Amino acid sequence: MGLRQQKLADEIRDLLAMQFQGGRMADPRLQSVTITAVKVSPDLQIASVYFRVYEDDKVVDAEAGLKSASGFLKKQLASNLDVRRVPELRFFFDKSVEEANNIESLLQKLKDES
Repeated sequence: MGLRQQKLADEIRDLLAMQFQGGRMADPRLQSVTITAVKVSPDLQIASVYFRVYEDDKVVDAEAGLKSASGFLKKQLASNLDVRRVPELRFFFDKSVEEANNIESLLQKLKDES
C-alpha cells in the first residue's frame, strides 16, 4: 500500500472511530461497533472498513446498521477530509481474532505432539 493510501486509510479509520465513541450513533445496532482497520484501494475510490462487535451474535445486526448509516458516515468524512472525492465505504467483519486463535491452537497441538 502506498503512502498516500495508508495516510488516507489511517485518517478514515480515526474519523470513523470517533463517530462510534460515546454513543454518538443513535442506531442501537451500532452501539457495540469498533472500527479495527481501513484499507483504501489504489485509486482511492473504495475504503474497506473492518469492524468488530462485543457480542458475536450481533454481527448481522451491526452490518445492517453500518450499511444504513454509510451515507451519514460518508457525509461526516466529506466534511473532515481534504480529498476531492470521498471513497465509497464497504464494511466487513474483522475475523482476524478468530483466525489468530485458530493458528494458536494449531501451533499448540503441534507443540504437544512433539
